[in-house]
Amino acid sequence: MLPLQTGQTIQIEGQGWGHGVGMSQWGARGRAEAGQTADQIVRAYYTGIDITDSPTDQTSIRVLIDQDYRPASIDGATASSNGLAGDIVGVGGQWAVTGITGPLPPGARLRLLDHPGAHRITVRLIDAGGGHMLDVDLPGQIEVVPLEPHSRLLVHYKYTDQVVGSPGQFYDVYRGSIRVYLDGEGLIDTVNVVSVEDYLLGVVPAEMPYHWPAEALKAQALAARSYALVSLMPGNPIWDVVDTTQDQVYLGVNHEKPETSAAVQATARRVMTHGDQPILSYFFSAANGHTESNEDVFGGAPLPYLRAVADLDPNGRPWDADSPLSTWSTPEFPASLLQGLYQESIGTLQSLDFSRRTSTGRLIIVGLNGDHGSQTISAWNFALRFNQRTPQEAGLIYSTRFAVVRNYPLIERVAPLNLPDGQSIYFDETGHNVRHGFLKYFNARGGVTAFGLPLTEEFVEGGRTVQYFERARFEYHPELAGTPYETQLGLLNDALTAPRRPFAGDTPFPSVPQHRYFPETGHSVHFGFLQFWETQGGLERFGYPISQEVVEHGRTVQHFQRVRLEWAPDAPPGQQVQIGKVGSEYMRAFGLAPPI
Repeated sequence: MLPLQTGQTIQIEGQGWGHGVGMSQWGARGRAEAGQTADQIVRAYYTGIDITDSPTDQTSIRVLIDQDYRPASIDGATASSNGLAGDIVGVGGQWAVTGITGPLPPGARLRLLDHPGAHRITVRLIDAGGGHMLDVDLPGQIEVVPLEPHSRLLVHYKYTDQVVGSPGQFYDVYRGSIRVYLDGEGLIDTVNVVSVEDYLLGVVPAEMPYHWPAEALKAQALAARSYALVSLMPGNPIWDVVDTTQDQVYLGVNHEKPETSAAVQATARRVMTHGDQPILSYFFSAANGHTESNEDVFGGAPLPYLRAVADLDPNGRPWDADSPLSTWSTPEFPASLLQGLYQESIGTLQSLDFSRRTSTGRLIIVGLNGDHGSQTISAWNFALRFNQRTPQEAGLIYSTRFAVVRNYPLIERVAPLNLPDGQSIYFDETGHNVRHGFLKYFNARGGVTAFGLPLTEEFVEGGRTVQYFERARFEYHPELAGTPYETQLGLLNDALTAPRRPFAGDTPFPSVPQHRYFPETGHSVHFGFLQFWETQGGLERFGYPISQEVVEHGRTVQHFQRVRLEWAPDAPPGQQVQIGKVGSEYMRAFGLAPPI
């Protein structure tokens, strides 16, 4: 359990990048560098598979490359939704718009123009010299097709990055045909229809660096091809996959590389199968030595080919150890930063439970505990919210295989203040000062004997200045300045015992000198504990009893709101009642100090 307390800082230390199911791409690289073939690599990650021939060069896949585009208005008064003209341009060879045009030369373009408020899009044909050719209404959908093997289609309104090293070129040029759909909101969805083999030419270099070993690239081609076949959705009338990490990244012609194209061609039509069906060939970046079973990460039924595997070389080194994210950590940040991320239904977040993990340590579920209730979310949801909602300086979570490392700045030793006129005292045993009003209270009410050594400096917690001692927490109440109650003791033991309460109470009785019943809490105090309570500060120092005498760890104790009294029968007379170190215990329980 991770309590979220003011003054606590944490780091998140993790391993790997991605979901951890299927093939580790950096692992494939390490295996290829060690001499393994593509077939050996994929068989290491996908359990019990076959590799079979499939007519993927004759199989089309529909890739959603752009969605919800609104073209500029036909009168020029309104710009497009992304500032780019709604043009599709023929490149390299002849092309046509099915049912609307005959062959069009390279450089001619189709332009989409909106009629605001009319649910109507004009398709304008413009020749290579810029001359107007034809206007027609978009009839629900059109298909733009290449007419020659070297024809390509540039979708100008597809917002993409510029090609590295090629000014003026973008990842917006495609093989195959382009289908343009008018949706129910009057917006444009655009789909690239291409053979699976041609699709892979734009996928493999987007998913794996082209300069990696050839056998790793071939393994990536095998995984991408099988994933594409499983992703075909004939029941969806418009598209099968999207061109992002939601499926596989696909960047079209301008990202193709000779090395990755060679890997696709060398593995052409080869598909990984299990039980004569293509496998759902998940892949990811790195996992630092161990992959995961699909049901532990995504839920659902176990798939026989997606079993957790140890991904270690003969020397016990992870095959993906060269990944820069094989291990990683965030910068140190305040634990309270997490409180604003998950408040929708549980109020203010008070603690997090990271105990639900796979056998390899990958987090499955995160428990959220707030002042208005508790809930659980998936580990991926936790990571996604962290990455989206925390400041950049808090870093990123790259996988769900992580642990939270608590840091404890409040208890770190500090230098003596040496304030003049005895306004501060430094305790070398813990490396902390007590000063000003807290020092006055400390000295007047028993000092180290009563409160133990200081564990922190003064700091602000929950809007109030406090300081922790081994047996207490001092709290400054400015609204009571100048009164005996300016400094008060926090209800530490009340908080510590809350998960175990209510304790069994007592039957009411009239109080007498050796026995006192407290109707406020339904408990009674007797003999030595009562004498100590009455002579050493009473209600102000100890609070009300919140238990009867009980035996804990072989010792008779009684719980009060601010302290725990303990009976030490072997101690000298007069010292047999002792105060438990609830300050130290509170700090450990609530994450302000390391556990013992």
